[in-house]
Amino acid sequence: MAQSQLLSKGEMKNGDNTRKRLKITVPHFDNSELIKKFSKTLIGRCMNPPAQDMKALITNLPKIWGLENRVTGTDLGLGKFQFAFETEEELEGVLRLQPYHFDYWMLSLARWQPKKSPQFPSEITFWVRVLGVPAEFRTAPTYESVGDAIGRTVMVDVEYARVQVVVDAFKELCFETTIDFKGGEFYASEEALVSLRYEKLFGFCEFCSSLCHKTEKCPLDPKNIKTSPEKTREMKDGNGGWHEVGQHDDRARSYKGVVINGNSNQPNRERDSRAYHGKGKGKVADDHKWVKTAERVSEEELKEMMAGYEEDDQLQEAGEQTNGSDGT
Repeated sequence: MAQSQLLSKGEMKNGDNTRKRLKITVPHFDNSELIKKFSKTLIGRCMNPPAQDMKALITNLPKIWGLENRVTGTDLGLGKFQFAFETEEELEGVLRLQPYHFDYWMLSLARWQPKKSPQFPSEITFWVRVLGVPAEFRTAPTYESVGDAIGRTVMVDVEYARVQVVVDAFKELCFETTIDFKGGEFYASEEALVSLRYEKLFGFCEFCSSLCHKTEKCPLDPKNIKTSPEKTREMKDGNGGWHEVGQHDDRARSYKGVVINGNSNQPNRERDSRAYHGKGKGKVADDHKWVKTAERVSEEELKEMMAGYEEDDQLQEAGEQTNGSDGT
């Protein structure tokens, strides 16, 4: 069992024995000076850590803010980071210019606070344009109602038909909704379909509107659901082949390529498997992902498989991958 699996379990049962998590009690001490030290600190979170380079973020965010050599950045691990500021004015100036993104995915930034949950920070402030509101309903209460429905309203800009909202970045975004207008002198229970446009929005899943993963990795998209080995065997037994008639040969030829090269359909594997550890070092660690290979093959298929790759052995030894219709 990997260390990450052990860390995720509060206790593990083995027969009648129960292994409980060790609890450590720290005696009381005065940490007021430590809290004061962090009073001018921002805590940040990468909303899609596998797609965002933490080391580059620590280096480049101060340049984006115009505060190079005036703030100190630290990688906190697990996609979180912090920046210590010299002045309160500079910290407030950075917060006013939200939202921020890096590597085309959003960042959540907040002033450091004690006694916060592990999900902190998780809020992002957006200006949201509300398109489609009838002219006679373009008032502050209308836009405020929209803001309260999708998050927490900060301010309203009636002239540009927009509302500033603090949203929970762990929840899916809303891009379209209906507004029901009730009562009033000139209308009776009228509905309007409106579109919401988030200013400075970068990176979201087009299937479920999450800020935390790419569309091709969405767990709600049926196309991304992996078939279990048991189900695969059922499919194999049902149609007499790996997928359909005519692909039996591709299966045999592709087996060796998968074993030698790993999954050749993952050109961005190194980027997507980053893990972050240490203080400001942006250390990259490989995440051993499960690679699916073909089912057990017969001796005849194995001979055919080896013959199909005989001509490519020199290329394989040189570290080159073969592509095309031979199944790799």
